[in-house]
Amino acid sequence: MALVYKDFSEDASDEFWCAGDNQLFLTPYVWGDSRRYGIAWTKVDKIFFPCQLPSEDDEAMTHFLLGVLDLNQKKIDVYDSIYSEPYEAGMNYMQMYARMIPHLLKFSQFDKNHKSFGNVFNKFDIQWQRSPHQTGSTDCGAFLIKFAELLMIGKDVQQFQPEDIKDFRKELAANLWAHGEWKRNSGYDTPPENVGDDYESENETFCPKEL
Repeated sequence: MALVYKDFSEDASDEFWCAGDNQLFLTPYVWGDSRRYGIAWTKVDKIFFPCQLPSEDDEAMTHFLLGVLDLNQKKIDVYDSIYSEPYEAGMNYMQMYARMIPHLLKFSQFDKNHKSFGNVFNKFDIQWQRSPHQTGSTDCGAFLIKFAELLMIGKDVQQFQPEDIKDFRKELAANLWAHGEWKRNSGYDTPPENVGDDYESENETFCPKEL
């Protein structure tokens, strides 16, 4: 999103999505055309996406937060381990998604293929949700993962206690180690990933395209 938003803000037309990298980077997410994207958006009601806020100083640390795109309610829920209400940097970043995604869905003829989306492509509403607050200065990424985990199994993020983040970090490390061992023992080799790589998918991308 961030890579193409500047160009989009200058040309918010259907033709924009047909232009080279714009189609390559974004439309496959909706169509489910590549192994990287797993499943088409038409088959789900919510989409989880991590966000890293841009920094004015390239060397400065940036903040992570979780966005949840609700296709039925046409809104983006934001889960932030520092703020429980909108603030300038976070809102400016989420506005990018709220503005671009409806245009992307309209171009992709999303309304013809999703059971309950409808045919209205207005800008998505952005809602900051109450969530536990971090106490450590570098815990936002771990909180993001925990928020996603709880939401995916239908639990309230506020059930998580901030003081448990250290134990959750250990759990993450153990799971990553176990996954690495599985890959090593099974002989599985992760394919290299490059920007724009479609993993040699046999599916061709057309413009426009019926889902």
